[in-house]
Amino acid sequence: MRINATRTPLPATLCATALLVSGTPAVAQEETTPTHPAEETAIVREEAPNTDNCPNSLEPPQARTTSENPQPGQASPAPLPISDKAQPCGMSIPAGFEVPENQTASAWLIFDIDSGEIIAQKDPHGRYRPASIIKVLLATLAIDELDLTKTIEGTEEDAAIEGSLVGIGPGGKYTNEELLHGLLLASGNDAAHALARQLGSDEEVLAKINALAKELGAEDTRVASYSGLDKPGMATSAHDLALFYRHAWEKPEFAKIVNTDHIKFPGYGEYEGYEVWNDNHLFLNDPDGIGGKTGYTDDANHTFVGALDRDGRRLAVVLLDTTVDKARPWEQAQAFLHEAYKVPAGAGIGSLLPVETVTSTAPTTSSAAPTTTAAAPIQPAQRESRKWIPYVIVAAVVALFALVLALSTNLSGRPQRRRNGRGGRGRRR
Repeated sequence: MRINATRTPLPATLCATALLVSGTPAVAQEETTPTHPAEETAIVREEAPNTDNCPNSLEPPQARTTSENPQPGQASPAPLPISDKAQPCGMSIPAGFEVPENQTASAWLIFDIDSGEIIAQKDPHGRYRPASIIKVLLATLAIDELDLTKTIEGTEEDAAIEGSLVGIGPGGKYTNEELLHGLLLASGNDAAHALARQLGSDEEVLAKINALAKELGAEDTRVASYSGLDKPGMATSAHDLALFYRHAWEKPEFAKIVNTDHIKFPGYGEYEGYEVWNDNHLFLNDPDGIGGKTGYTDDANHTFVGALDRDGRRLAVVLLDTTVDKARPWEQAQAFLHEAYKVPAGAGIGSLLPVETVTSTAPTTSSAAPTTTAAAPIQPAQRESRKWIPYVIVAAVVALFALVLALSTNLSGRPQRRRNGRGGRGRRR
């Protein structure tokens, strides 16, 4: 059930927010207009980049701004080692899956939140900049280590932080739960700072976040800023982000917050409180939406995580390095998820679970080569070998049997999917 599910006009909210963030460029969330000089050379795409040759297996694409230039006297961190579990960099999709025409993302991955099944993917281990969707790690850490009912006081340092702001001010009183809403609904870097300073110094918090990422199985991630701003060495992958968000959605506190329309956020000084709304338009527009996170920087381009819940089956998608040339990120995510729901549970291409514990016989197709993608890691040599042909034949027979079984089940009567969402509520803008 969503919280505050009836949307109201926002002019007063926008005015209040404008007062609070006066003049500060917002650069780390989806709906922000870029203010960086790179705007003049913004990327325009007619189609999604071809990643079959693994152009980003070691590092993210070349930065277009100076955001990742090291400070004087410092060197850029060396690239992370390439994972020995890396899979083909092209698309890996189950038979019959149609990739939406409106998407322009370099990398994406669709997964089942509860089972960990991967439905389809493209360049899952390619390294990209995450922008604000990396805030999930700070949110997870805060949920684990902080008392969410505790009230803290906003500071000048919080208010002066770089990037997108929810509107924290000096002397304002905020619970940690309210700060988490500001972090996840409005992508507030000021909320990120207010939470992080309770967890230690910036260096200590980054160390904790990177340790958490490694603990969750990440091999492509180095977090250089907990807010998502581009910094030297910043990198992650669609696969790693799927691990992070799957873990986060296991926490009731996270699931509740991202599944919230809006909250009343405290003011400070002479400023009254105001409404903070969820900036995830997939959540706002799709009746099955259960939240996620938006992201944007000049060098990351648009990033997005969104999820739907249909009849108890929760699917999520991660988009990295996408543009708005054909559709907004939330619209691209919606198209991916609607297509993914056509794939029966268990008919995906692999799993986010440890490789050695997973088996799969579902037939798949890959743009990198005519091979099958199972849960086990696929090495380049495998894609050039002809030894896979018998396995394809076996997989096809298994798929045919599964199809016959599915048809017989449908004929015997199957519950219809809920189309109108909670309470029959339709689309909202």
